[in-house]
This record gives sequence, C-alpha cells and structure tokens, in this order.
Amino acid sequence: MATLSTSQVKPKWRKTADTSSGVSGSMPRPRHGHKCVSIKELIIVFGGGNEGIVDELHVFNTAQNAWFVPQCKGETAPGCAAFGFAVENTRLLVHGGMIEYGKYSGDLYELQATKWEWKKLRPKPPRNGPPPCPRLGHSFTLVGKKIYLFGGLCNAAPDPKSHTARFMPFRYLNDLYVLDISKNPHQWEIPETTGTPPGPRESHTAVLWKKNEGTPEQKEFLVLYGGMMGSRLGDLWMLDLESMAWQKPIVSGVPPVPRSLHTAVIGAGNKMFIFGGWIRDERAKSNENVADTEKDLSVLQKEWMCTNSLGAFDLEKLHWDSYKYDEGEAAPEPRAGHCAAIVHNRMYVWSGRDGYKKSVDAQVCCPDMWFLETAKPAAPGKVQLLRASTNSLDVHWVTTLTADTYHLQIQVYESPPASNPAAAAALAAAKAAAAPGAKQPTVLTVPAGAAVKNAPTGAQVVTLMKPGALQLTPGPAVPATTATPTKPSATPSGALKLPKQPVLVVPEAKAAGPAGQDVKDGTTGENEGAKSDTPEGDDAGPAVKEPVAISGAMKEEAREKSADEPAAAATATATAPATAAATATATAPATTTATAAATATVAATAESGSAVAATEKPATVAETKEKPKEVDQTTKQWYTVGYFTDGNAPVANYYVPLVDDDAKPEALLAAATSVLPAGVTKHLLLPGTAYKFRVAGINMCGRGPWSEMSAFKTCLPGFPGAPSNIKITKCPEGALLTWEPPTNHGDNISEYAVYLATKPTNAKPEISIPTNQLSFVKVYDNPIPTCTITHDNLRYAYYDTNGQKPAIIFRIAAKNEKGYGPATQVRWLQDTMPAGQAR
Repeated sequence: MATLSTSQVKPKWRKTADTSSGVSGSMPRPRHGHKCVSIKELIIVFGGGNEGIVDELHVFNTAQNAWFVPQCKGETAPGCAAFGFAVENTRLLVHGGMIEYGKYSGDLYELQATKWEWKKLRPKPPRNGPPPCPRLGHSFTLVGKKIYLFGGLCNAAPDPKSHTARFMPFRYLNDLYVLDISKNPHQWEIPETTGTPPGPRESHTAVLWKKNEGTPEQKEFLVLYGGMMGSRLGDLWMLDLESMAWQKPIVSGVPPVPRSLHTAVIGAGNKMFIFGGWIRDERAKSNENVADTEKDLSVLQKEWMCTNSLGAFDLEKLHWDSYKYDEGEAAPEPRAGHCAAIVHNRMYVWSGRDGYKKSVDAQVCCPDMWFLETAKPAAPGKVQLLRASTNSLDVHWVTTLTADTYHLQIQVYESPPASNPAAAAALAAAKAAAAPGAKQPTVLTVPAGAAVKNAPTGAQVVTLMKPGALQLTPGPAVPATTATPTKPSATPSGALKLPKQPVLVVPEAKAAGPAGQDVKDGTTGENEGAKSDTPEGDDAGPAVKEPVAISGAMKEEAREKSADEPAAAATATATAPATAAATATATAPATTTATAAATATVAATAESGSAVAATEKPATVAETKEKPKEVDQTTKQWYTVGYFTDGNAPVANYYVPLVDDDAKPEALLAAATSVLPAGVTKHLLLPGTAYKFRVAGINMCGRGPWSEMSAFKTCLPGFPGAPSNIKITKCPEGALLTWEPPTNHGDNISEYAVYLATKPTNAKPEISIPTNQLSFVKVYDNPIPTCTITHDNLRYAYYDTNGQKPAIIFRIAAKNEKGYGPATQVRWLQDTMPAGQAR
C-alpha cells in the first residue's frame, strides 16, 4: 500500500443511523444492480433487485438520515438493472439496462423530481449511424447539456430465444454516443474521436473531471476506469471533451486491484475515489486460460470475490493512493453492484451484493448505508452575536454541512478605559468575583441617616432611601454619539505557538432564550452577518455623515459603519417561532421571511458634562471619548470556549491555557464527554470588555479552517438588553413591526428606536455593498413596542443582496436612563426588488 504523507487527509467511513426504519415501506429492500444520483441533500435510488428486478424508487435524505418513498405518476420506467442513470438539475434520465435475465433495453425515460412524474422519451437517431443498441453495464455521464454513453454488454445471439439465459452469448462494446438533451426531442450523436480508445468493457465507471474548475483555463475530461472484458480491468483512460482525444495517461503510485461492478465519484481535492467491486480471487487458479465467456456461471462464482478496498486517484498529479484500513477501523463490508453518490464531499454507498448463496440461488445483499468523509469541513460562517450582557455573549454561526462538531475559540481584544469609573468599578468587581478562591465582600444595608457601627474592614454600605429602593450615586451624562473607537491591530492568527497541552474538555451546553427557551438555529441557511472587507489587523475608523433630510416622516441620522465593525445574525423562517432576543419571525406570506441579528453593543459613559446628541441612535460598539485600553499583545492568544454540536453557543467563560491545536480529531470529538485536564482553569467574561471569536468545524478527517474573525463587547451594568421576538407583517400601509422588551433591564424603557437601512448617497446603484457599510435612518422613536413603517419610508430602503434573497434591513434598540442598549438587526426577506437596485 502507498504510504500517506503527513499533509494528506485519510478518508474515513461512517455508517449512517437510519431514522425511518419504523415507517412501513420506507426502507428499500437490499439489492444489487441498482443506481443512484444526488439532488442537493437527496439521494434517489432506482431499480436493481435480488429476487427479481424491481421498478421501485426510494429517496434518502442525507440531512435527516431518513428514507422516504415519493408517490410517482406517469409512464413509469420498467424495472431494470445495470442501466444508465444521470441527473440534470431536477430531471433524472434512465437508459437501457437488463429488464429480465438475458433481455436488455435501449429505451430512454425521464423522471421530473419536482413532481415525481415519469415520461418515456423518444430521441432522434444519429445522422451518421444507428442509435445505441440495447445494453447493460454501460456508463452514462452528464456533461452540461450532453450525456456521454460508453461501452456495455449486449446480446450476441441472432435469436435470443434459441439460447437459455444462463448460456446466452454476449458481446462487449466500446462505442461512444452523445445524447444532446438541449434539443427537443433529444438527439443521439456519434462523435468523432482521435487517439486509441479504451477496449470493450462493461460494469466500468466514467466520471466528469473539471480541471482548473472555475478559471478561464478550465478543461473537462471524461475519466474512465476498470470494468470487465473476460476478466477484471484496472486501466484508466481520459477523454478530452474539447479535442475529443483519447489518452491513457502514465500514472504513479500503487493502483487498486483490477475490478468491475465498483463505484467511482469525484471528491475533494480533485480526487477520484474508487470503492468495492468484483475482483479476481487469487485463491482460484483453475481454468486460468479459459475466457469467462466460455465458463459456466458456477465456475465464475468461485473465481470472483467482492472487496471493500478503497483507492483514490489524484487527477492533477496522476497518482494512485490505496488506503489500508487500520485494525478495528469501521468500514463497509465487501460488496459489488452497489450504488454511490457524492453529497457535499461525502461519498454515500448503499447496498450491493457480497456473495452467492447456492441454496436459494440468490445473491446475499448488504442492507446498510455508509458514507466516506473525503475532506475536512469547510470554514463555518463568521461568528455572529445573538445577545450581549455584562458577563456573557450568546453567539451563533452558520454551520457547515460536513462538520460533526465545532471548536469555538476566543481572544481578549480590548479592555474598558481606565478613566471610565463605571466600567472600571464593574471590571474590578467582576475580576474580584472571578478570581479563584476570592472572598465575597460584606454588604451592609442600613436605613437613610442611620449610623454604621462596627463595620468590618472593606465592607460595602448600601443606604436605603425608602423601602425597596437603593441610593445610587449619580453618574455623568450618557451621550449617544456616532464615534466609534478605532480598532487596535490584531495579532495574526497562529503567530504565537504555545507548547502542546491536553485537549480541553467542555460539557456541551445550549444557549438559553427568554423564559427558559433555547436559542435555535434558523432553517434558511443564510449567513446574514456583515462581512469585513478590511484586512485583519488594519485600523478602520468610522465614516460619519451629517444628517440629510429624506422624508418628513423620517428623523434623520445616517452613518456609515466601519468596514470591519463587528456584526451578528441569527435566522428564522416565516413559520418558526422566535426563540431568542436576536431571532425574528415574519408573519407575512410564506414567501416573505424575516431574519434578525443582534449587533454587538455597549453604551458607555462619557466625561462629566458631555452633551447629549440631538438625535440618539443605538451604538454598535462601545462608544466613549477615550480609546479603550488595548490588551497587551503578549496576552492576545486564542483560548477555547468549548465544542458544540450546532451553531449556537452561550459564552460566559473560556479555558486557559491554550488547547492543543495538533490534537487528534477523535480526541476533539470526545471532548464533550470528558473532564477538564489538570492545569486548565476557567476564566469568566468581564463587563465592558471586547472579545474576538473564531470557529472551526471538525469531522472524522480533522479540523477544518477557521472562520473569519469577529469581535463583540460585553455590556456595562444597567443598560437595557436587545429587543426580542421581533415580528414583521406586511400590511396595507407598509410593514408592521412588533417586538418584546429586553429580557434584562426591560422594565424601565423610556424609548425604542427603529432604524431603516438606506444606501449611502455616494454608492453606485449597480454595485451591491456590504451590510456593515450601510447608512441607517431613524424612522421611529416611542416607548410603545410596535410601529408601522409606511410605503413612503420603505421606498428609500436599501435592498440588501448579500443573502440568498433580497432583504430590507431594520435595527431596533431600547433606551433607559443610562442610554441605548444593543440593537437587534432584522432582515426582512423579499421575493423581488425594485428596479435600479444592485443585485
């Protein structure tokens, strides 16, 4: 076997846990000779059989690990095995195959998966020859609007009825046809090729490889491997689909054992993965010089055996890697005649035969579904803020489809200014309380005017002005300004390498929503957070705009946010209930959806005597006249918050020292079930402190790349939280917005502010801009938690196109005697957008 370098990722198998076994008829019967294709997360399986050929169609949902049987209609394709199967968007095409033992088909059928309707097609024959003859075991590969058919096996007897099925003469083929599906009716073509073509064969594989995909140098190749022509084949061929030239490339490495009835897919890293199939049983040495076509089936059964070996061919380097399973490593049983499909870099394999049972004259078939993890997961979406409080930050990120768990890390970014009395006091108190073994202070409560006698040293005295009320020392005025502190330069990720430490173990936790509800991930899959266009570490100061009158109904204050100012998002569908302060639900028609994002916010006090701005707006970072204290660069290290199985994390602490970045994936995946290693301590989040976040997905192949970094601040005590449970309803006047008060400090709200996103006046209409560079105009300020935004105001809205659908963006914040708290950002999804807006 080839030895893998340390930089290579070894693919790993996992058996799926089916969740539909209790549903009668949903689980397909084990079989062989069937085929499958994938449409997004769905794998559609058709045909094949064991005790007779079937015309059954089953669908496996990889996101739910569940089978279901759609109700099909129309002119259904007959049951067939070893047929051609291809999918173009949502249209499935079935060609040929064996419809009964010794009888082959040349018909073409279509299944439209949007309505599960079958239809028989009658393509036009080629202009330069006959159409493909009835056959089985051919390849049928989609390339754009064309399907390439190669090889197979056909009857060679002039009169098939004169022969028994067991001894039916047959002929191997190496003809090449192209089916043009862009024409109506479809058109068969016989292309002219150059070079030496592959020899005749059946039960081979042919896949499409796009070299330099997505670049001007992209070229397309048909890659053909293996099959059978009297014996198993292990040769590899390429057809350049531009020049139509065949070539047999010179390859390196150790190739897989020659085989047929195997499967092949293109996975991550330009690799073709080969699995299973029939191979020669080296134990059978008799009749070596007799062709398979002259042997009795019982003899052939003794000389063939199934395999579960796995090979990978690097199409760029023309190099074979053969993977050897470790002792005890999970892997599918040997099989042949199975089916395989690629879904998000995972190679799914179902059923197939693993031997012949003479007593019942039938194959023994495997009933299980496996998938091969071929790559580490992609980077998750940027970490977004759901809710901020004085000592916690509830965050969310858009998950990646192939991650089993997520590693969330944190970095202390900046501390509150030392000259801010409230921040300094809160920080000192939090640090004292968080210190290991810290002694809690003694608190004495006395009536107004009463003398304090024999107070312990260091005791805190609280004077009651009236029953149930505390005397608070008046603080300086709280301005709402548009100034944003300049972001200090960040230490590049990975610049500091610490010694290896034991893997940190953090029990899995879920974010708590209002009234004990859990924060749940939305179902739209959109990453609604603003993305930074500023390189990491660069300073990006805010651009402040003077108020400009837009409409008499609009109170003016527009500002462009810093390009790398942190933002956050959560999503929800039109029918799902809101479950957190940062989740909004649209009650408009099903096609209209709202998504919400709580922006990182801390309202901070300024120097005494500062004037309050004429029109206030919620801040998106801590707003002070003094630059926040920058954390010492030597302390800017990444620490682990925990490991999470979904995209939500309540962050109230982190763990020091740094977790071992070179830990094995198995140890990372087991982190939620273990205990903290010796020497690892818990550190609590502090008030008024900014933290950076990043997250990476983990699967059986290891940890993937880190997400884009984001930064958020904890709040200072006394400020209101973000409005929650926001709903948007389309009404005759425009849009009706309703929301609930903040869950913390929400009983003394003096005002709510609603802002509408408008495009900056200097922006070009045809160019879409990042969400974090929009201007926001106040359209409502009132203590009542509901408002109607009229069509007159909505016509000035900017339609954001950074998500899957265009959206109108609102921000809603609450204000109390200390000032504005964090703003909740809402994306109201639209089906269409007005003319003149950029897409």
